[in-house]
Amino acid sequence: MKCFNHSCQGESHKASDKECQDYSLTWQNEDKSITIAVVCDGHGGDSYFRSATGARFAANITVEQLHQFLADVDTSLFAGQPFTALGTKETRESESELDDVMRRLDNVMRRLFESIYARWRIAITEDGHRALTEWEREHVEQKYIDLLEDEDRIVKAYGCTLMVYVCTNDYWFAFQLGDGKLVMLNEQSEFSQPVPWDERCFLNKTTSLCGREPVKDFRFCIQGDGSFPIAVFLGSDGLDDSYPDDNKLNSFYGSIVKELASKGQDEVENMLKEDLPKISKEGSKDDMSVAVVYDETKIAEAAKSINEYQKRVLNDEINEIKKDILEKKSLIGKVRELESSIEKMQAEARMAEKEIRRKELEIEKLQERLHKLESFTL
Repeated sequence: MKCFNHSCQGESHKASDKECQDYSLTWQNEDKSITIAVVCDGHGGDSYFRSATGARFAANITVEQLHQFLADVDTSLFAGQPFTALGTKETRESESELDDVMRRLDNVMRRLFESIYARWRIAITEDGHRALTEWEREHVEQKYIDLLEDEDRIVKAYGCTLMVYVCTNDYWFAFQLGDGKLVMLNEQSEFSQPVPWDERCFLNKTTSLCGREPVKDFRFCIQGDGSFPIAVFLGSDGLDDSYPDDNKLNSFYGSIVKELASKGQDEVENMLKEDLPKISKEGSKDDMSVAVVYDETKIAEAAKSINEYQKRVLNDEINEIKKDILEKKSLIGKVRELESSIEKMQAEARMAEKEIRRKELEIEKLQERLHKLESFTL
């Protein structure tokens, strides 16, 4: 497996002189038997003024805790496990409906999430004691700076999301807290989003490490039956918000697959450095992060299928546009029919007005005659 990542400052943050609040990283051990990809998205509101630091802490602490987790975990728990996914404790079905294996998996993963969150809390609490930066003194209101003095509310200043993919020789798993999308390309060259979605992540609202009970809000998926994806893409919400639907987002990732197959990783990394700021400017205006893990032995074959997928997407888009054109032409035709009917009715109305005036004049003449008859005497 190979991997790479890139984060860039969003267009809106350039305008407001805010640092990039996204953070991404990819890591492999020496023999590449373990690959980890992480994307964290720091929140952009005024109260989250140290979210860039929170995102960096979250990413690095996650990798550290995963090292320990992978060294200690009973791998037989994952061995042979078909694809399995669990949503948040808030949105899933009753705990009593989980079988023994699922309950064990859930308990093991929750302990991992607890360790990540606990270490993150320690890190941000220690960081809260450092001196304010010049930017913070100039741009952050005192009521938000006061968050640093409150152990219960300090999380607000460092709030961020967390998205992770882990691949070993025997199994893979992914987990997520908050928005952004983890997109997987399987061996049939089909795109999917394997981590269950949390409907509470909507528009500018998201679950987060600074939430009330963040450990409950993690979602995850696991597979240990020998099936591995060809590629996995972790993108912060600044990226998926720049595309109107998943097909367009998948097509973007498909282009990365094709470029990897034809030009290699170095060229793709350079492409992302150039393209992500442009996508931000034309799209969400938000910071953007992408982390990619891929099987270089299968990427070329996948690229051929991706090309067919992109052709279908473009044809669907063309057909949608044609359909829209036909609907608009039909509307124009109806409007023109109405306009023609209105013109005819207006002409008839003018004729009717003339006829009414003629009749009124006729009544006046008849009334004069009637008056003469009424005044007749011998």
